[in-house]
Amino acid sequence: MSGNRGAVEIAGVTLRYVVEGAGLPLLVVGSSIYYPRTFSKRLRESCTLICADVPHFVPAGAEFNPACINFDFYAQCVEAVRTDAGIGRVVIVGHSHHGNIALEYARRHPGNVSHVVVIGSPPADIATTVQCAEQYWDTHATAERKAALQRRRRTSVKEEDASRSPSESYVRQYVTDAPLYWNDPDYDASWLWDGMSFSMDAVSAFRDLYRSYELNWDDALCRIPVLVVMGANDFAVPHTLWSSLLPDLANVTFRLLEHAGHTPQLEQPEEFDHCLLNWLSIEGPTNSRST
Repeated sequence: MSGNRGAVEIAGVTLRYVVEGAGLPLLVVGSSIYYPRTFSKRLRESCTLICADVPHFVPAGAEFNPACINFDFYAQCVEAVRTDAGIGRVVIVGHSHHGNIALEYARRHPGNVSHVVVIGSPPADIATTVQCAEQYWDTHATAERKAALQRRRRTSVKEEDASRSPSESYVRQYVTDAPLYWNDPDYDASWLWDGMSFSMDAVSAFRDLYRSYELNWDDALCRIPVLVVMGANDFAVPHTLWSSLLPDLANVTFRLLEHAGHTPQLEQPEEFDHCLLNWLSIEGPTNSRST
């Protein structure tokens, strides 16, 4: 590692990571570009954030085969970053489906993980998540929010551009569907994606992992404290997905932020930081970064 950045090569893909802040190490899996933008400066005063790429959110080299994408491979990627960055036992953090990567890494390497933090993550397969999201939308979305989604989608159709790449269209759809993802139904999330370059073949392979996904809360995972943070106005991954599971998960602390959507750490940063830091203080310290 050089300075506050580093990179590892694995299976023909380069995974970069950025190190910011001071204190307790949090290894945030997903992107070294997108995710640093979502966490507060205040959190960096108490924690060292190591935000790391995963294979579906980086430019794909000709030698990289998306067919290698599975949870074992992602665990290898996370472990390669942890080792290269010189971290001991770590708090592993993941947002959305990257939270599932964090959980799957913890299952495979429990000795390297002190805590797991999942944010806006689904504990279920895609079909179950979509069905629950549709029900939650029908029941809890306001008339104004529903009208905003229709309006934004109509505008997006009128502004379709055939010259857009598949990844650009993917981002465009995410930005258009702000009423599903953000507490503010007209939030412009395009800035989060600036500088991102990735292959939709890899994204599709990653999404395919969740077609038959089952959350396996095995003995290894049961021994690790887990924090689940969800937003009340997340209509893509509703917090209700966790309702039936929580009574059986004694090691899980669940927090719902009332004025957040899919990205609570950005939408309610003070509340998120307080929730996370208070939970970490209760659950005990982890080892600091090794020298």
